[in-house]
Amino acid sequence: MTEKIYKSFIFYCSPAGTTRHVAKVVERKLKSKKREVTVCEIGKNKEQLTRVLQNLTEIEEPVTVYIGSPVYASHALPLIMDLIERLPAKSQGYAVPFATWGGATSALALEEMGAALTARGYSVIAAAKILAVHSLMWQLENPVGSGHPDAANDRLLDDLVDAVEKNLVHSEPLILSQKVLEYQPRAMAAEMLKLNLQIAKGILPQRTINHEVCTQCGECVTQCPVEALTLAPWPVFAEPCISCFNCVRLCPENGIETDLTPIYQRIRERAQAAQEGAPSQIYLP
Repeated sequence: MTEKIYKSFIFYCSPAGTTRHVAKVVERKLKSKKREVTVCEIGKNKEQLTRVLQNLTEIEEPVTVYIGSPVYASHALPLIMDLIERLPAKSQGYAVPFATWGGATSALALEEMGAALTARGYSVIAAAKILAVHSLMWQLENPVGSGHPDAANDRLLDDLVDAVEKNLVHSEPLILSQKVLEYQPRAMAAEMLKLNLQIAKGILPQRTINHEVCTQCGECVTQCPVEALTLAPWPVFAEPCISCFNCVRLCPENGIETDLTPIYQRIRERAQAAQEGAPSQIYLP
């Protein structure tokens, strides 16, 4: 029997770099198995995304799509959910959603990504959540999720790819039940549904431009993962902003200011209240 050759695609968005780390571990493992892999970081290079989606459309062979997002405001990023809606229909399309979360809660990201992929016609054959350092706590010596992703997380991801590849050998790969991804207590999930990124943006501390130190160098524009910043002539935030605070964290002049200390205790309280089980976990059929 001739083995099916699956082409693999990895799509992700990674404002803080931890989801990129996961994507690279998956890519490295797939390439060690001599798989053809196409990687696309979405949010900035729209032309590249268009090309990759066109390539995915034209492929007649079976495909495996890994799609990764950090958890923001209890959900996957909106641009990740939008990407899923743009995926071309495939007769043999399989999907592996993965989420990185900062220790407060992995919330509904995997559940919603899995449901959206299934609705799009992709069979979900595995999933993963990976603990990561909380992206808004970079100023602290002991942030929630400190040190993650780590080597143990990388080994877990290697196990994920091994399991996916083993599953794909079957004439009919085993499908992951959506119920497996609905691991949040339903009462808690109902509360999480009430939150979204737009609400969170209104709750998070506001940013101000310090005109005395800002040199209009444009580094904030370069570092914005979703092209939501322009200089006019000072930094201006547009609607696509996801409040990742990269502009604050990476400004070489400290010209964009905010006070994140009011949210630290809330993050720690949510981390203590989380009912996550294993902080990093792979989900298999």
